[in-house]
Amino acid sequence: MRHQALLAIALVAWASISSARAENREEEALTLIQASSAQSAIITFCGKHFAIDGTTALRISRTARDVATKVLGRERADTAFKDEMARRYAEVKEVGERQWCTDQREELSEGELRIFKN
Repeated sequence: MRHQALLAIALVAWASISSARAENREEEALTLIQASSAQSAIITFCGKHFAIDGTTALRISRTARDVATKVLGRERADTAFKDEMARRYAEVKEVGERQWCTDQREELSEGELRIFKN
């Protein structure tokens, strides 16, 4: 999944949240939860293998989660985030921590924001 696209969705979702249909807003909110979990996993796992900009990753994660919470409500967003984090951690374990981080580094290498410093 392209995390650059997810960040763009987070920024657009914030601006268009009131005009989108409820169904679309929920789908976008769940996509933002995925973006948040990816950034959280980068912070948790990838600093061991690569130099990362943890501050930027944390900002992306928080912004995406905050927007999702506005759409879904606190309880539903928290539950969705907890479930997504479990799924994300299982994904990292299945792929292998170093390989997962290498894949994220490659996907994020072309964007304006540089989560990975090297």
